[in-house]
Amino acid sequence: MHNTPRQKHTVLLRIPVLWLGLVGFSLHAFAITEADSPAQDQRQVKLEAFFHSFGCPAPLHVSEYLGAADTYAIDYRLLPAISVLESTCGVHQRLNNRWGWDSARRGFSSFRAGLEYIARQLSEGRYYKNKTLEEKVRMYNPNPQYARQIKKLMRKIDDGRVASFHDSVAECKANGQDQGWGKGPAHRANCEESAFLLN
Repeated sequence: MHNTPRQKHTVLLRIPVLWLGLVGFSLHAFAITEADSPAQDQRQVKLEAFFHSFGCPAPLHVSEYLGAADTYAIDYRLLPAISVLESTCGVHQRLNNRWGWDSARRGFSSFRAGLEYIARQLSEGRYYKNKTLEEKVRMYNPNPQYARQIKKLMRKIDDGRVASFHDSVAECKANGQDQGWGKGPAHRANCEESAFLLN
C-alpha cells in the first residue's frame, strides 16, 4: 500500500516534533543534573575545608562520608565531626576506629567497614533508630560537654569558620595561655580545648 501525499506530510511533520521533544527532554535532564550538582559539590567542598583546617591526613574519605550519610539518611556532618573530636580524623585512631566507637575498644577491618557499621548503627541500631540528631549524640556519648563540642564542630562545617580553630590555638599559645593538661592523644591542651568551645 502506498502512502498518500497527506500521510507523507503528516509523517514528515512528526519527525521534527519528535526531535524537539527529545532535545527538550535532554535539556531538562541536564538542567536537573546541573541544579543537583552544586548542593553535592558544596557538601564536598565544606567537608574538605573542614578536614584540612584540622590537618587531617590524606585520604580524607569525603565521598565515603557523603555516601554513608545518603545511604543511611544521617546528617552528613555528624561522623566527620565525631572523627575530628575522637581521633583528630584518624591521626590517633586505633584499628580503623577513628570515631571512638565502643570507647575505641572495637576495631574494624578497614576505614570503609568502620564507617559503614557506625553509619548503619546511627540510622538503624536499636539505641539510635527514630531519634533526633541531638538524642543520637547523647546516646553516642552522654557527657553534655561532648554533645556541645560535636554541635560546634558540625556548625563549623556549614558556617565557614573552620579556619578559625588553628588561628585561635596559635593566638592562645602566643599569649602564653597554654598550660596544657594530661599527656597523649586523649587529652587536649587548654588552648585547643578553648578553641573547640569558643569557635
